[in-house]
Amino acid sequence: MEKMNQAYEKVKMLVGMEVDEDDHEAASSSALQDTNFIDDFNRNCTLSTKQRFYGFAICLAAGLTCTLLSMLVFFHPIKFGITFTLGNLLSLGSCSLGNISGGLRCPNV
Repeated sequence: MEKMNQAYEKVKMLVGMEVDEDDHEAASSSALQDTNFIDDFNRNCTLSTKQRFYGFAICLAAGLTCTLLSMLVFFHPIKFGITFTLGNLLSLGSCSLGNISGGLRCPNV
C-alpha cells in the first residue's frame, strides 16, 4: 500500500499538482498499522507440522468422500451440486493445509 501511495505522489508531482504532506504522513501511519495487523495475525495463527498434516489428511479424505458420494446422486441435480461443490472445496482446503513448511517456503504470500 505504501508503494502505491508513493507512486501516486510521484504522478501528482509529474502532472504539476501539489503534494500534501498530511496525506504522506497518513499513508505511512496506515501502512505501519497494516504491517502490525499482519504480524499479529501470523503470530496468532500458527500450526505445527503435525496439525497441518492431520488437517490435510482429514480435508482430503472428506473431499474425496463427498466427490465420490456425489456420483451416487448424479440424477438429483440439487443434491449432486451440493455434494460435488463441497467435495471440491474440501479438496482445495486440503491443498492449503498441505503446505507443511508453513511460511518457510513462500514468506511473501
